Amino acid sequence: MPRFTDRYVASLKAKGTERFEVKDDACKGLAIRVTASRKTFCFRFKRHGKMQRITLGEYPIMTLEKAVLAANRRYADLREGRNPIKGAQLEAAEAMVGADELTFNRLADRYVNEYAKPRKKSWKDDEWVLKRAKTEFGPRIVSTITRKELVVFLRGLAATSVRNANKTQASICTMYNWANLEDETIINPLARIPKVGGKEREEDRVLSDDELRAVWPAFVTPPDNVFSVAVGIAVRLIFLSAQRPLQVSGMRLDELIDLDGPAPRWDLPASRMKRPKPHSVPLSAEAVQLIKQALAERLYEDSPYVFPSTRGKGDKPIDRHALSQAVRRLRLKLKMAEWSPHDARRSATTWARAMGIPRDTTEALTHHAIVGSGKTYDRYDMQAEKRQAVDAIAAYVSKTLQPKNSQAKEAA
Repeated sequence: MPRFTDRYVASLKAKGTERFEVKDDACKGLAIRVTASRKTFCFRFKRHGKMQRITLGEYPIMTLEKAVLAANRRYADLREGRNPIKGAQLEAAEAMVGADELTFNRLADRYVNEYAKPRKKSWKDDEWVLKRAKTEFGPRIVSTITRKELVVFLRGLAATSVRNANKTQASICTMYNWANLEDETIINPLARIPKVGGKEREEDRVLSDDELRAVWPAFVTPPDNVFSVAVGIAVRLIFLSAQRPLQVSGMRLDELIDLDGPAPRWDLPASRMKRPKPHSVPLSAEAVQLIKQALAERLYEDSPYVFPSTRGKGDKPIDRHALSQAVRRLRLKLKMAEWSPHDARRSATTWARAMGIPRDTTEALTHHAIVGSGKTYDRYDMQAEKRQAVDAIAAYVSKTLQPKNSQAKEAA
């Protein structure tokens, strides 16, 4: 398949009644249909085993650059579990609404940019949970959205994730209350309503050995393409490194040290840490192998990120919530109890403890704060001990993934 350029697209010609279609090698799903009278960009995708096509626009009214952006938006719909056709319809409906009308999309964007970003460290969480709500209510005029519709929507979220439903409800409530400060005619439909999702589970989830054996192969080869290979690698790196999903998803090449040497490590600057202090993570041989695979899989080879987003041109990393989405889809497919990428981190430290690693070492590996006077006087970074911990985690995973008969032979 050729890589589309303006020159290449302009050169495509059909003769007489001839009609043909060419797919772009660089932008996933993008194709152009060529007849004697016109050239039309389209997005091709497979959903539920059936190949489908969405018309994006006619060339040259739609430029190649705009076609790539449109195809990337539809590809993002697909990867995030949404129907690309519905995504295109919502965009078209939004375009039909008058510029002075306040739609849910416009209110959500204003809330994130004008309120959440300047005031909240967790503004990306608001942006993420509102993205799902925008898919449901996007082009609707805010005043036409009823309490019943919002509750039904939240109950649907709660069916797969109580925490996600409650976070979404909290963000929507804050958004409406903020809007009411500027315009008292905007009323919060969810005011005084208890959490629709109900009580959330305790944060003590650790995956069992049987669950690890079930999910690991699926993160190697995503079933039915419910998430990308890169996302599967990122989730496995959470297990092997015991680091936060946000740090793993945003991993940069300039943070990786001595990957081919005897002591590979991942050095995170203070700006990327929850606790604003730099953090050095030793990498096991298994983690290094996964990182190298991720680098080989990248669509944008010159990106500074190990996991560049498919949106844009590699100038941003994948969103950490993409990992949460992948875990949610997989556990629903495997009919598992609820768990999250953060539970993968907790599982890893639990496995390290099971392998005899002391608690102070796992605390250092996870970059938890030192309690007491030690935080002032102890500057030893426990690099050697942390390396033992990540190697122990890798050994635990490797042993658990072995067939049970092999484990029985080793025990004998």
